[in-house]
Amino acid sequence: MNITWHIKPFNKLSTMELFGLVRLRIAVFVTEQQITEPELDDQDLESYHVFGTDETGRVVGVARFFFEDSKLLVGRVAVDQSLRHAHIGSRMLIAIEDYVREHNLAETIYLHAQLYIKDFYLSLGYEPIGDIFLEADIKHIMMAKKT
Repeated sequence: MNITWHIKPFNKLSTMELFGLVRLRIAVFVTEQQITEPELDDQDLESYHVFGTDETGRVVGVARFFFEDSKLLVGRVAVDQSLRHAHIGSRMLIAIEDYVREHNLAETIYLHAQLYIKDFYLSLGYEPIGDIFLEADIKHIMMAKKT
Protein backbone atom coordinates (compact mmCIF):
# COMPACT_ATOMS: atom_id res chain seq x y z
CA MET A 1 0.00 0.00 0.00
CA ASN A 2 1.35 3.39 -1.00
CA ILE A 3 1.05 5.88 1.87
CA THR A 4 1.90 9.57 1.66
CA TRP A 5 2.99 11.06 5.00
CA HIS A 6 2.15 14.60 6.03
CA ILE A 7 3.44 16.52 9.05
CA LYS A 8 1.84 19.89 9.70
CA PRO A 9 1.16 22.25 12.57
CA PHE A 10 -2.52 22.65 13.38
CA ASN A 11 -2.86 26.04 11.68
CA LYS A 12 -1.60 24.59 8.37
CA LEU A 13 -4.15 21.77 8.18
CA SER A 14 -6.86 22.08 5.56
CA THR A 15 -10.43 21.48 6.68
CA MET A 16 -10.46 18.15 4.79
CA GLU A 17 -7.19 17.05 6.43
CA LEU A 18 -8.53 17.99 9.85
CA PHE A 19 -11.76 16.14 9.14
CA GLY A 20 -9.85 13.01 8.09
CA LEU A 21 -7.57 12.90 11.09
CA VAL A 22 -10.32 13.68 13.61
CA ARG A 23 -12.57 11.09 11.99
CA LEU A 24 -9.91 8.38 12.44
CA ARG A 25 -9.10 9.41 16.00
CA ILE A 26 -12.79 9.30 16.95
CA ALA A 27 -13.20 5.89 15.27
CA VAL A 28 -10.27 4.45 17.23
CA PHE A 29 -10.38 6.20 20.60
CA VAL A 30 -14.10 6.96 21.06
CA THR A 31 -15.91 4.23 19.11
CA GLU A 32 -13.46 1.34 19.33
CA GLN A 33 -11.80 1.96 22.72
CA GLN A 34 -14.82 3.73 24.24
CA ILE A 35 -12.76 6.52 25.80
CA THR A 36 -15.16 9.06 27.23
CA GLU A 37 -12.74 11.96 27.67
CA PRO A 38 -12.90 14.62 24.94
CA GLU A 39 -10.94 13.55 21.87
CA LEU A 40 -9.96 17.05 20.84
CA ASP A 41 -8.11 19.14 23.37
CA ASP A 42 -6.15 22.37 23.53
CA GLN A 43 -2.93 20.42 22.93
CA ASP A 44 -4.11 19.87 19.34
CA LEU A 45 -3.65 23.59 18.73
CA GLU A 46 0.03 23.38 19.72
CA SER A 47 0.82 20.05 18.05
CA TYR A 48 2.32 18.92 14.82
CA HIS A 49 -0.16 16.51 13.27
CA VAL A 50 1.13 13.49 11.43
CA PHE A 51 -1.14 11.61 9.06
CA GLY A 52 -0.84 9.15 6.25
CA THR A 53 -3.15 9.08 3.26
CA ASP A 54 -3.69 6.25 0.81
CA GLU A 55 -4.06 6.57 -2.96
CA THR A 56 -7.65 7.80 -2.58
CA GLY A 57 -6.74 10.49 -0.04
CA ARG A 58 -8.27 8.57 2.89
CA VAL A 59 -6.48 9.10 6.21
CA VAL A 60 -5.25 5.69 7.38
CA GLY A 61 -2.90 6.62 10.24
CA VAL A 62 -2.58 9.58 12.58
CA ALA A 63 -0.48 10.87 15.45
CA ARG A 64 0.56 14.17 16.94
CA PHE A 65 3.64 15.45 18.67
CA PHE A 66 4.30 18.47 20.86
CA PHE A 67 6.59 19.70 23.59
CA GLU A 68 5.59 19.19 27.21
CA ASP A 69 7.97 20.05 30.04
CA SER A 70 10.73 20.42 27.40
CA LYS A 71 10.17 16.85 26.18
CA LEU A 72 8.97 15.99 22.69
CA LEU A 73 5.94 13.79 23.28
CA VAL A 74 4.15 11.70 20.64
CA GLY A 75 0.49 10.91 21.25
CA ARG A 76 -2.87 10.04 19.73
CA VAL A 77 -1.26 7.32 17.61
CA ALA A 78 -4.03 5.56 15.69
CA VAL A 79 -4.28 3.33 12.63
CA ASP A 80 -7.40 2.38 10.69
CA GLN A 81 -8.61 -0.88 12.22
CA SER A 82 -8.75 -2.69 8.87
CA LEU A 83 -5.07 -1.90 8.21
CA ARG A 84 -3.45 -2.70 11.55
CA HIS A 85 -1.17 -5.40 10.11
CA ALA A 86 0.01 -3.34 7.13
CA HIS A 87 2.93 -1.75 9.08
CA ILE A 88 1.33 1.70 8.92
CA GLY A 89 2.02 2.41 12.60
CA SER A 90 5.72 1.59 12.32
CA ARG A 91 6.06 3.58 9.09
CA MET A 92 4.35 6.54 10.76
CA LEU A 93 6.68 6.48 13.76
CA ILE A 94 9.69 6.27 11.44
CA ALA A 95 8.35 9.33 9.58
CA ILE A 96 8.07 11.17 12.91
CA GLU A 97 11.57 10.13 13.98
CA ASP A 98 13.01 11.22 10.61
CA TYR A 99 11.26 14.60 10.85
CA VAL A 100 12.43 15.19 14.43
CA ARG A 101 16.01 14.27 13.50
CA GLU A 102 16.04 16.30 10.24
CA HIS A 103 14.70 19.39 12.02
CA ASN A 104 16.87 18.86 15.11
CA LEU A 105 13.82 19.15 17.37
CA ALA A 106 14.87 16.76 20.15
CA GLU A 107 17.45 14.16 21.10
CA THR A 108 14.81 11.87 22.58
CA ILE A 109 11.21 11.09 21.63
CA TYR A 110 8.81 10.19 24.42
CA LEU A 111 5.36 8.61 24.27
CA HIS A 112 2.68 7.21 26.54
CA ALA A 113 2.19 3.68 25.21
CA GLN A 114 -0.99 1.83 25.94
CA LEU A 115 0.30 -1.21 27.81
CA TYR A 116 -1.25 -3.76 25.46
CA ILE A 117 0.90 -2.48 22.56
CA LYS A 118 4.12 -2.00 24.51
CA ASP A 119 5.80 -4.77 22.47
CA PHE A 120 5.07 -2.87 19.24
CA TYR A 121 7.02 0.13 20.54
CA LEU A 122 9.78 -2.12 21.92
CA SER A 123 10.20 -3.58 18.42
CA LEU A 124 10.86 -0.05 17.14
CA GLY A 125 13.56 0.65 19.71
CA TYR A 126 11.53 2.46 22.39
CA GLU A 127 12.42 1.65 25.99
CA PRO A 128 10.06 1.75 28.99
CA ILE A 129 10.61 4.44 31.62
CA GLY A 130 9.02 4.35 35.05
CA ASP A 131 5.89 2.68 36.28
CA ILE A 132 2.59 1.80 34.68
CA PHE A 133 -0.02 4.55 35.05
CA LEU A 134 -3.64 5.14 34.11
CA GLU A 135 -4.61 7.59 31.41
CA ALA A 136 -8.27 7.71 30.34
CA ASP A 137 -8.74 4.57 32.48
CA ILE A 138 -6.29 2.63 30.26
CA LYS A 139 -2.95 1.29 31.49
CA HIS A 140 0.00 3.12 29.92
CA ILE A 141 3.75 3.22 30.27
CA MET A 142 6.11 6.05 29.34
CA MET A 143 8.59 5.00 26.66
CA ALA A 144 11.48 6.81 25.00
CA LYS A 145 13.84 6.50 22.06
CA LYS A 146 16.99 8.44 21.20
CA THR A 147 16.85 10.07 17.80
